[in-house]
Amino acid sequence: MGVAQYSEESKRDAVELVRSSGRTVGSVAKELGVNWASPTLKSLRSLRSRPVALPASDQSRLPAEGAIKQEGSRVGKLNRMRMTAVVGMALSLGLVSGCSGGTGPDAKAGGETRKGGESAPPAPKGPVYKGAPVPGLATQQAWSLPADDATTCAGDASKGDKSERSICALGDAVVVTGARSGDSGTSSFTAQLLDAKSGELRKKFDFEIPAQNGSTQYRAEQLVQVSEWRDGSPALLIRTRIDTPAKDLKKASTQTVLTMYAPSGDELGSSTFDGETRLATPVRGGYVVDTGAAGGNAKFIPIGDGETLTPTFSYLESQGEVGPGLGYSWITDVSYQPSARWLIATDIRSGKRAWSTKDLAPPAAIAKLVTEKSATTARMTSLHGDKAVLEWSAFGKSEAVLTSIDLKTGRRIAEGPGIDATVTSDDDGHAVSPDGKTAVVQYGKGAVAWNTETGQELWSQAKDEQNIKPRALPGNGVLYAELEGGNAVALDVRNKKLLAAEIEELPQFTANGYAIVRSADGFFVFATQTV
Repeated sequence: MGVAQYSEESKRDAVELVRSSGRTVGSVAKELGVNWASPTLKSLRSLRSRPVALPASDQSRLPAEGAIKQEGSRVGKLNRMRMTAVVGMALSLGLVSGCSGGTGPDAKAGGETRKGGESAPPAPKGPVYKGAPVPGLATQQAWSLPADDATTCAGDASKGDKSERSICALGDAVVVTGARSGDSGTSSFTAQLLDAKSGELRKKFDFEIPAQNGSTQYRAEQLVQVSEWRDGSPALLIRTRIDTPAKDLKKASTQTVLTMYAPSGDELGSSTFDGETRLATPVRGGYVVDTGAAGGNAKFIPIGDGETLTPTFSYLESQGEVGPGLGYSWITDVSYQPSARWLIATDIRSGKRAWSTKDLAPPAAIAKLVTEKSATTARMTSLHGDKAVLEWSAFGKSEAVLTSIDLKTGRRIAEGPGIDATVTSDDDGHAVSPDGKTAVVQYGKGAVAWNTETGQELWSQAKDEQNIKPRALPGNGVLYAELEGGNAVALDVRNKKLLAAEIEELPQFTANGYAIVRSADGFFVFATQTV
């Protein structure tokens, strides 16, 4: 039999579905009827991390006057799976200048919020979940939405306009976005903040898409994004562009409004900036991260009240940020005599150096490998609150030891298991329980589960097993992960027992014990249950 051929349009749709839905490559391949070993699936895996680019010959596909309706007509001819993918792409192409989301003269100020005296609207009625039961989730959904009402979710504010992951959970709330058609060739993009338990509406934001739109295009994940407030609590960021046409002697102008909301829907802070550059700038801990300063330094501009922070360290050299709010950044200090890659942690808010692994004692197993010519190397990832995971190794050696530390001082809390860290950091994965006491990390060959308070290893992988890449550890006794082949699985976090060999979708989890499952049939929310 010959290899099935797929058009460039179909490939783009499939890639967009993987990106915007949060679904695994395996589940999308299954939906499309693609063989796991096919070149098409290999292509899909490689493309999922690349930006979707339209060639010059496809510029006619950008929505112009009436194009939204034409796109809707074309989508209507596809099956439900294809419609989900294409509508996601239409949003990516059609969020244009002139949209509004709770600010501006023609917008509904602050979105729509249910007032305290009003009765709560009934939980939305939606489709019934028809997929296989997922270990750790209730057998019956708490509530659901049709796929068309939840085309995608939100982006990651720390990535700015580079965000590709679709994030649906925000504290004890759920974020969904969708498109709807209007009169005279207009369309709108709507973002909703919903109660995770009941599905009740907490706040809604409308972004109008005019029929005659300009050349600037925005994606849903760029305008609606998940972030943190200054105390590390979850927050929703809404980016709004306001265009004022020329009038009399006044030139046309553009402003960008950044507003942050708590999961409850209450406004935390809002700021207005001239121009449109803030539609793309990363936001962290309630601050706009402006990296335009000389020497790689960054300014942190508050959203709402507060003073601009100008710490004096090279933020652009940072290899990662950990901790709540602005938290801490870390860089490596390369030494040649002895050979070492020491880690330096910096308090981002003050710009002051907090500690360095050069001044800390390595675990005993690593200290034995240190010589006069070769010292240590380390890297760090978030754990919980003001704690982090610090991986120690000797320079040039694959043996490594995991430790849990206090972020402020570098003080060791517990010495964890040893691992083989020969694989690059691009292959890393880690998941932490809500209380921070259990972590599953895959920083090399195979994953390992351990207690971050005592350092006790729960389990590790055998050499003949597929690498487990941990994705979620919501505290219900289940580890949700991906295997090397891309298929999603569920395992008992206590002993690595396989609970489900293939899950259609990897759930996302809210802070109050609810799980979000997206599929071609709809958007489903389940209560979690202990296994």
